[in-house]
Amino acid sequence: MLDLIIKNGTVVTPWSSFKADIAVKDSVIEAVGAASLFGRAKREIDAEGMYVLPGIIDPHTHFESPFMGCKGALDFYSGSIAGAFGGVTTFIDFTNSRAGHSVMASIRERREEMSKSCIDYGVHAKFVEAERPVLDEIKSIVEYGCPSFKMFMTYKKEGVMIDDEGMLSVMAEAKKWGGLPGVHAENNAIAESNVEKFIEEGRLEWEYFAKSKPNLCEMEAVQRVVLYARYTGCPLYIFHLSTAEGLSVIKQAQSEGVKVFTETCPHYLTLTREKYKQKDGHLYVMSPPLRGEQDLEAMWRGLGDGSISIIGSDDCTYSIEEKEMFLERDAEGNVKQDFTKIANGVQGIEARLMLLLEEGVNKGRITLNKLCEITSYNPAKTFGLYPQKGIIQKGSDADLVIIDPDKVREISHETLHHKVNYSIYDGRSVKGWPVVTIHRGRVIVENGEFLGSRGDGRFMKRKIRL
Repeated sequence: MLDLIIKNGTVVTPWSSFKADIAVKDSVIEAVGAASLFGRAKREIDAEGMYVLPGIIDPHTHFESPFMGCKGALDFYSGSIAGAFGGVTTFIDFTNSRAGHSVMASIRERREEMSKSCIDYGVHAKFVEAERPVLDEIKSIVEYGCPSFKMFMTYKKEGVMIDDEGMLSVMAEAKKWGGLPGVHAENNAIAESNVEKFIEEGRLEWEYFAKSKPNLCEMEAVQRVVLYARYTGCPLYIFHLSTAEGLSVIKQAQSEGVKVFTETCPHYLTLTREKYKQKDGHLYVMSPPLRGEQDLEAMWRGLGDGSISIIGSDDCTYSIEEKEMFLERDAEGNVKQDFTKIANGVQGIEARLMLLLEEGVNKGRITLNKLCEITSYNPAKTFGLYPQKGIIQKGSDADLVIIDPDKVREISHETLHHKVNYSIYDGRSVKGWPVVTIHRGRVIVENGEFLGSRGDGRFMKRKIRL
């Protein structure tokens, strides 16, 4: 007997949408076709009028990642629950690597921390240095199933920036063993010198956070690391692209055959730097910062033409108390604006799908098939999860999300599950909402209720083929 049949829904792939039923047995998809041919099942779900997509993959989260003395609001269990409500069935987070320590040991530590997740998970190995013992670990890191890396081109004072020689060394070694390096692309010299100048001038208002990291700050870093990818012949991933200038560099490189893959995030598709002029502008501080309207539209065009191939949430949720914990207050108790004392990070893992439906599909910027491609198929292909993940076909994991395209709801901290009393999307009305999330054949979210279990997620051993 089958475990589950999903009937009457419209199955969405990157190439087409069609009416079909889906049979599930022993956590995988048994068949896609007509339910009349399947036989009996323990349970049936009627998805009439609904879309059925592969489970969403989020390749960019930051749970349990201490920064600037803040812990963050979500651990791997609560973060995975928030993800499940947003249709996410797999996510990839990062090691908390430190200089002088084994990256492989950090991976094992992170895997243990992530084991409380209710959905599947993978690990990106973060490199903050390239000493010989660290480089010698890359082969075993790839074989262990963590072939994607991250390097920071900024945050020198925080001790996580890798120098250019280190980047080149990691990329060369990754090329040998099938790794995919990725970067946080911001020019550290530009950012740090601007911050120092603004401090001297007493310009500490929220808006000067964005001004400290102008578009050129990202463009130069993207240009530099793309040249390194060309030089080493190593594929490259750009995390959280935010500027039209950076995208222009990437498009040129792609046209010349450089294997550079790029993501952007929901906040760069829906919000602009005007938010920093608001009294609560500190709640929108993330790195890179919010940009202008022209950059926002460039990100949508990049998704449409395929030069940007993935959406990551970059979820790094802080409570208001954490956002304000280092700020001084005036006599009335209001916080004094000082952008240098704000933990960088915003929410995203849960709201991402709804925002893409409303701002992308409903407004004609992307098709529903493109949404499937950038949230499921491309992340699975790029990060070594395909065909186990990212597609609805026989033999793939039964990771599915059922979307009601007519359901209208307001995004707010009351409708989300981020464990904080605000949302950067508070008050935004969207049409289209995930109503059922299925992880390995088990319904874990239904009718607004969480039905999953702590520790049900599995570590995904990945192998990248690009």
